[in-house]
Amino acid sequence: MKKEPKTRIRAVLFDLGKVIFDFNFTPAFRHLAQFTPLGAKAIEDFFWRSGLEVLYDGGKISSFQFYKMVKKDLGHTLSFREFKGVWNNIFTPNKEVVALIRRLGPRIRLVLISNTNAMHYEYLVKKYSVMDCFDRRIVSFKEKRRKPDEGIYRTAAKACKAKPREILYIDDRADLTEAAREIGFNTFTFKNNPTDLLKTMKGFEIL
Repeated sequence: MKKEPKTRIRAVLFDLGKVIFDFNFTPAFRHLAQFTPLGAKAIEDFFWRSGLEVLYDGGKISSFQFYKMVKKDLGHTLSFREFKGVWNNIFTPNKEVVALIRRLGPRIRLVLISNTNAMHYEYLVKKYSVMDCFDRRIVSFKEKRRKPDEGIYRTAAKACKAKPREILYIDDRADLTEAAREIGFNTFTFKNNPTDLLKTMKGFEIL
């Protein structure tokens, strides 16, 4: 029986949060609580129920509009600059994934895809040089659409300069990798398991 030729992976598509960078909003909520009448839990509940972050990630409101709306609802006393400092101070690089991206850079096309907002994106690009390893960066606030919208995956495939079956997409959320798999992407659901990711890449002969 003739063996099917193995699909050649021409690009790797990385999610940002909980893959390249871990993040934790709890310290930000606690910090904000020092400048509002509300406690950290009430602030967390506000962000979950308000839908503001979805609007902001989707590019429907600007950074300053987001700040003003949060200030109005929470009654905090921070300036825009101070608020940005609190909002952005949530990230920790995943050193093993960062090292892997640097290793992959010279070998294969790398593209970033993320549901993120302008403040976080601009902060990470300025602070962490690993962001320069990507040939393209597809971010929701610029695209005006969020994963799992099929359109953002199609845009990412064009940025990869490859067909979906020639792309390996890595994300921490199974619902998002499943949505991409349905349109032909090879996927890996990352759960802080870089050893398994390396094995997958070796299986595709990327490494």
